[in-house]
Amino acid sequence: MKIVRNIFIGLVITIAAIVGFVKFTFNKKADRQFVKPEIQIHEEVIQADIELGKRIYSVRNGCIDCHGADLSGALIMEDPAMGSIHGANITPYNLKDWTDEDIARAIRYGIHKEGRSLRFMPSFDFEGISKGDLAAVIAYVRSVPAVEKESHQNTFGPISHILAVAGKMPVMFPAFEIDHAKGFAEKPAEGPTYEFGKYLASSCVGCHQSNFAGGNIPGGDPSWPPAADIRLGNFAAYSEGSFKQMILTGQSPVTGNLLRPPMPVHLLKQLNETETNALWAFLSTLK
Repeated sequence: MKIVRNIFIGLVITIAAIVGFVKFTFNKKADRQFVKPEIQIHEEVIQADIELGKRIYSVRNGCIDCHGADLSGALIMEDPAMGSIHGANITPYNLKDWTDEDIARAIRYGIHKEGRSLRFMPSFDFEGISKGDLAAVIAYVRSVPAVEKESHQNTFGPISHILAVAGKMPVMFPAFEIDHAKGFAEKPAEGPTYEFGKYLASSCVGCHQSNFAGGNIPGGDPSWPPAADIRLGNFAAYSEGSFKQMILTGQSPVTGNLLRPPMPVHLLKQLNETETNALWAFLSTLK
């Protein structure tokens, strides 16, 4: 019995040590202060196209899925192991003390105005955005009605802590994942071209990976299926016509099944002809 008791005590001590290490490392990352990259964007925001910003927010980059139609925050995940996670309220009510530069750093580099990393923000999906498009998003965010409610106090479960500490959940602390010395991308002219399609597809890398080969979504809800391989040049079932049909119906021409969350089928259906043609022009070349 003494041996069993000693083994039990040893296990308890080991588990406590692991829990303590994970908590300490998680909090250390949460508190890390970053040097804020210099951004001058206020003048661009003043002159920006608000309707373009709305389209980027609502369709092209899918910000609406986390922050909601009114920008006051939406439920992202409710799972005991992962946590209770909502998007922040990003209406003027909550951003009244943020400069345009503060907002730009948060979106582009994942850095909070206080200098720490944001939590659960896919800023790496915006690494390929142009300064003009980012300014348009900020102009749109500034233009919406203020919603007077506090952002949800997110809580993160044990699996989220472990994945974040192990570097398997990049969305948790995005500021650690981004090259802060890297500037803005150049935006090609909007048209049904390979170049514009590549630009649009840069917002898909958070789920489909930088090579668009798909796989398990880092830090995603355990119920989410793996992201699909969208190197469409590998699949005989994809033609320009079948690709456009998938956009309209949300049905995969490869499996015949409906695309499953978190793939934003409702946003795909809102892509216009130029965007759809541009994505096909780019994705169809990938193998």
